[in-house]
Amino acid sequence: MSDDIIGDILIREGGAVTTNDPHDAGGRTQYGISERSNPGAWADGRVTEAEARAIYQKRYIDGPGFDKIPDKQLRTQLIDYGVNSGPMVAIMKLQGILQVTVDGVIGPETLGVLATIHPEDVNNLLVAARVKMIGQIVVKRPDQLKYLVGWLNRALEFLI
Repeated sequence: MSDDIIGDILIREGGAVTTNDPHDAGGRTQYGISERSNPGAWADGRVTEAEARAIYQKRYIDGPGFDKIPDKQLRTQLIDYGVNSGPMVAIMKLQGILQVTVDGVIGPETLGVLATIHPEDVNNLLVAARVKMIGQIVVKRPDQLKYLVGWLNRALEFLI
C-alpha cells in the first residue's frame, strides 16, 4: 500500500535529481529528502532511494498515523500534504475541516468524526485548504512565487 504512495511521492519530488535552490529552505535535496532535515541520509553526499523510502515511511506515514486513515485517496493526499508542508500542518488542517480538537494528533476523536463523513468531501475540502495556504505563503513570501504553479498542480492533483 504505502510503496505505491511513496513511489508517487518520489516522482513528485524529482527522483534522484539533486537540487540546491537557494530559495528552498531545505537546502540540498534529493528524492525530496533535504539535507537540513535529514543530515544522516546525506552523510555520504547523496541519498539513496532506499533511504528516501524509509524516511517517508517513518516520518510521513507511520509517525503521524496517516496509515490509520481508511480512505486511500484521503490517506494519499494527507501523506503528500505532510511531505509538502509537514505532517502536523496536514493533520491540523484535517482536524479544522472535521471541526474536532486541533491538536495535530490523529486519535480517536479525529478518526471517529472522519468515519461519519464522506471521505470525498473531506478530501476536496483539504485540497481547498492546501490551495488557500499556498496562496498565503506566496503573498507572505513573494520569492516563493516560482513554486506556485507546481504547488497548485500538486494540490489539485488530489481533487475528486
